[in-house]
Amino acid sequence: MSVALSQPEARRLAIASQGFGKRSAKPPLARLRALVARLYAFQIDSVNVLVRAHYVPAFARLGPYPMDALDTLAYRTRELFEYWGHAACLLPNELYPLVRYRMEKHTAVAEEYMRSERGAGLARVYAEVAERGPITGGELSNPGKSSGRWWGWSDGKARLEYLYDAGLLAIAGRRGFERLYDIRERVIPQAVIEMPIPAREDSMKQLICLGARACGVGTFTDIVRYLDVDGWRDRLPPGPYWEWRKDRRRRAKPIAKRLVSELVEEGRLLPVRVDGWKDHAYLDPTARVPRCVDTRALVTPFDSLVWERDRIERLFGMRYTIEMYTPPPKRIYGYYVCPFLLGDTLVARLDLKADRERRVLMVRSAFLEPNQRARDIVSNVTEELKLMQMWLKLDSIEVHDRGDLAKVLVRACARPRPKGNRKPSMRLRGLA
Repeated sequence: MSVALSQPEARRLAIASQGFGKRSAKPPLARLRALVARLYAFQIDSVNVLVRAHYVPAFARLGPYPMDALDTLAYRTRELFEYWGHAACLLPNELYPLVRYRMEKHTAVAEEYMRSERGAGLARVYAEVAERGPITGGELSNPGKSSGRWWGWSDGKARLEYLYDAGLLAIAGRRGFERLYDIRERVIPQAVIEMPIPAREDSMKQLICLGARACGVGTFTDIVRYLDVDGWRDRLPPGPYWEWRKDRRRRAKPIAKRLVSELVEEGRLLPVRVDGWKDHAYLDPTARVPRCVDTRALVTPFDSLVWERDRIERLFGMRYTIEMYTPPPKRIYGYYVCPFLLGDTLVARLDLKADRERRVLMVRSAFLEPNQRARDIVSNVTEELKLMQMWLKLDSIEVHDRGDLAKVLVRACARPRPKGNRKPSMRLRGLA
């Protein structure tokens, strides 16, 4: 028998399950560890218009925490590791045995290939990392030429990435944004490597359950794609990419629908009906709908709350797309548009940029969502922008006159602070 949820209940459950709520004053590392245990993944992306994408989800939920705390967990105490989750992500060590099936598909093939004559190049790359690591792709003694495939990578970079996919190499850190590769045993704690590895389908089921828990409530697509279970990477054939023959490129048939059905039969997922949703939805059996959610946050395009665009429209009524890949004349809202969450509603969207040379947080556009009034939300938007400005260590905020929230936002942010406040300037300039 399925459970029924109203739209407001589904929204509150989704927001609470994503770690939004009243911000606590616990030490930064303790708060961050608790958030990692709730979200399971921070997406990494090269876009750096505001700040690197993996830093912002914690700010949205915790407030102005030190960014170095995330680097500490990932690259110093080694409590997080980089691998393929929803996409390229920082994941908690508890997930390492659950994603081993993605590595193990390639591991034995890669090791055998390196012992062959054709695999001599891959073997040389692995040996060089073992001797010199951690190193970047550009630091290989013979990186080779770009093949024109795999994002324009050189042959050496493609081999590093394949060894990383196979779990033989791991990401030891980053120089700027460039990955530093090292052998797995020097990056992943030995106790983590020695954790029991579940069978492939058992791992996939556990990852689906974690996706359901992080979503709060979600359709098949929501909960399966959260950690990209049975996605294209899972279904690719094993072996080096450059050795694929035409007859080997066929992906394996998807099995996630069967796995979800089995999880329902096992009582590990509950079927649920959500008002207004066409598709069936699923719920973690331990989930509890909160009576209210008290939160405000700027959510970046790579935040796990908005990974699935269709889900955002179902939950919040917001039609949200990333327009950074859209030609400028065709953009409606801007390049790096961040929805603004207030309570259980996405009430506005702002196109943000950190101009580091001028030390300015730029609001290049600010739009209200339908049925929202500027006077009801502007104070919350203003305070959150000021928190972000402080967190990014910028001197001022600059609001461009674009969007139906922009003019009101200029006036609100330009109001003088109480006497005795010596924080950096919060002046705004309304620009055409």
